Amino acid sequence: MVTRRWDPFANMLSLRDAMDQLLEHSFIRPDRAVSVDMAGVGTMPIDLYEREGDYVLKAYVPGVKVDDIDVNVNRGNVLSVKARISSDLEKEEAKDYRRLVNELGSGDVARSITLPMTVDVNKIEATVQNGVLTLVLPKADEAKPKRIKITAK
Repeated sequence: MVTRRWDPFANMLSLRDAMDQLLEHSFIRPDRAVSVDMAGVGTMPIDLYEREGDYVLKAYVPGVKVDDIDVNVNRGNVLSVKARISSDLEKEEAKDYRRLVNELGSGDVARSITLPMTVDVNKIEATVQNGVLTLVLPKADEAKPKRIKITAK
């Protein structure tokens, strides 16, 4: 018979393991476009790119009507995107249906992100193509780096 010393801390998670588990379970699974939390508002997956003179944001909005998308910029660099995903079965005429599988989801999805620099809100371009919202956010002139010419005396 093999004896083993009892370690009272063997079953405790390290802080790092606990944080890994917390972060792993808080992000959107790649097989779902919408993750609905308890408040009923899902997180919108986005990609954000920076180019020399602007930022480009892409967000999945499959099946969302253009009128159901709201884009706002506050304080010059806080971008908020909100969309309402509707289900055909939410309509009154669908009351005779019984759901067997419900994976598409419906409701509000939103995302808010702070951009590194302020943007020119009057020049923002927003388009939707094939269920992808694309925002081109030009950097404000005062936020762009300026080269200072140095003269010798």
